[in-house]
Amino acid sequence: MRLVIEDEAGTRTVVPFTSDEIVVGRASEGVGWRLPDRNVSRRHARFTRSSGTIFVEDLGSLTGTRLNGERVGSRRRVRPGDLVEIGAYDLVVLPEEMGVAGPGTPPPLPAPTRPDLQVVDLQAGSAPARSAAALAGAAGGVTSGTTGVVTGASRRTGLLLLGVAALAGGMALGVLLRRWLS
Repeated sequence: MRLVIEDEAGTRTVVPFTSDEIVVGRASEGVGWRLPDRNVSRRHARFTRSSGTIFVEDLGSLTGTRLNGERVGSRRRVRPGDLVEIGAYDLVVLPEEMGVAGPGTPPPLPAPTRPDLQVVDLQAGSAPARSAAALAGAAGGVTSGTTGVVTGASRRTGLLLLGVAALAGGMALGVLLRRWLS
């Protein structure tokens, strides 16, 4: 597994899990990866690996750590593609088997794999099609027949929307399973 960190400018850095713990924060010492932003605490969050599963926990930071838009209060499991927000940084855990496009180039963020997401005709020019194009581009998806530039802000918004959609889908599935099992 590896951690892909993206800053406000859209610059990505790949941090491999060379040990079972990566502490991120603003401090110069005592952290595995430094995030130099005033909204990041000295020791902000800890990513741990246990039996191939990645977890994140906030270390009492002032601004908090968010997982798919929800503030982390205790240790939480991070699945590949989940969005972790720390200050102005977006962090995504990716499996090792995802290829790298070129020397020093971080991998693209994963495309949506949920079966309830539909492909839309991006040539139609409708508002939903434009929104879907922005979301697909922001999530690292491939858009057919269109080209465009995705800014860091729209990318972050798209990732956040994708995370919220995944969370809502999971909650709906939980409600359905609960009704089915009771």
